[in-house]
Amino acid sequence: MFNQALSQEQIERLKQEAIQGFMKAANAPFIVAVIGQTGVGKSSLINALFGTDLKTDAVKPCTMAVEKVVVKGNKGGEMWFYDLPGIGESVSADARYIEDYKQKLLEADVVLWCLHCDNRSVTFDVTALQKILSSFSAEKQAQLMSKITFVLTKADTLVNPPWILAKMDKWGMFAPSKTTREILDKKAAYYQETFLLPYSNGLVSRTYNDGNFKIDDTRFSWDTYSVVFQGFMDSSTLNQLQAKYPQFQGVFKRIYQNYQVIPISSNLRFSLNQLMVVIVNKMGKEAIAKFNNFMNDDQLDKLPFAKAREFSNLIVVDPNRNRKLFDLTEMRF
Repeated sequence: MFNQALSQEQIERLKQEAIQGFMKAANAPFIVAVIGQTGVGKSSLINALFGTDLKTDAVKPCTMAVEKVVVKGNKGGEMWFYDLPGIGESVSADARYIEDYKQKLLEADVVLWCLHCDNRSVTFDVTALQKILSSFSAEKQAQLMSKITFVLTKADTLVNPPWILAKMDKWGMFAPSKTTREILDKKAAYYQETFLLPYSNGLVSRTYNDGNFKIDDTRFSWDTYSVVFQGFMDSSTLNQLQAKYPQFQGVFKRIYQNYQVIPISSNLRFSLNQLMVVIVNKMGKEAIAKFNNFMNDDQLDKLPFAKAREFSNLIVVDPNRNRKLFDLTEMRF
C-alpha cells in the first residue's frame, strides 16, 4: 500500500485551516427571526429594543421584504435580527412569505413569533405554523419549535383597567394593574397550551451550564458548557426540581423561561428586558458573554417620563360651554 506522509508545509496549512474554521464558527452571528401576522408590531418591537427606525404604519403593511438589523455585542460578535413580512396581507403574498418563514426558521438561533395580545382568535396563526412545519419530520418539527418564543404584542391595548405609571425622577416605567396582570397571565397560559403543548413530547430546551450541573433525571443531559432538557417544563415541574435540587435553581428557571409566552408592549416598553434575557439565554453561554450589555438592562423597560405621559393622556371638555375642563398633560408632577 502506498502511504505518503504529509509534509510539514501541508500539516501547517491544515492547522491554519482548522484554526480559521474555528474562528469563523466562534465569530458567526447569532440570528433572531421575528415573524407573525401583518400589523402585529414586529418592526415596532425591534425599534423599541434597539432604537432603530424601521418603517411602521398603523393602516397598511410596511415590511414587504426581509429586513436585517445588526446589533453589536460588547465583546465582539453580532446579533442579526430579521424582520419578516407579515402574513395575512393576501393569499399570493402569504404563499411567498411562508417560504421565507421556513428558511429563516431553519437558519435562526431564536425565533420570535408575535401574536396580537388583544386578538382572541388563534386559528390563523395555528394554520400558518402548521403550513410552515408540515414539510418537516415530527422530530424536526419539535426541534424547530424549541427555537420559538411566542410574544404577545401590544399589551397596552388592554386599556381597562388602567396601567400603572411609576415616576422615577425623569424616567417612567409602566406596569399592569393587578387585574390586567391576571388577564395577561391567562392569555399567556392559553397561547402556551395552544402552540407549545401539541409538540411537548419532542421539545428540547437548552441553556448554559454555569456550574457543576449533575442530577439524577433522565430528562436532562449536560456537558461543560450547556444543559439540555427533553420535554415541556411547566410550573409544577419547575417547582419540584427547584425543591429537590435548590443549588441549580437558576438552570431550571432559565429552561422554564424558554417555554414562556411573554406579553410585551413596545409603546410602554413593558417586559422588553425579560424578552431580551430569554433571547440571549436561549443562545447559550457564548452569547451571554458577548451580549451581556443587553441582560438585565433596566433602561429597556423605561422611557422618559415626558414621553410616558403621551400614553396616559385624558382631556375632558364641556361642549355646551365650548371649553376644556381637564387636560392630564397640563398637570404638574
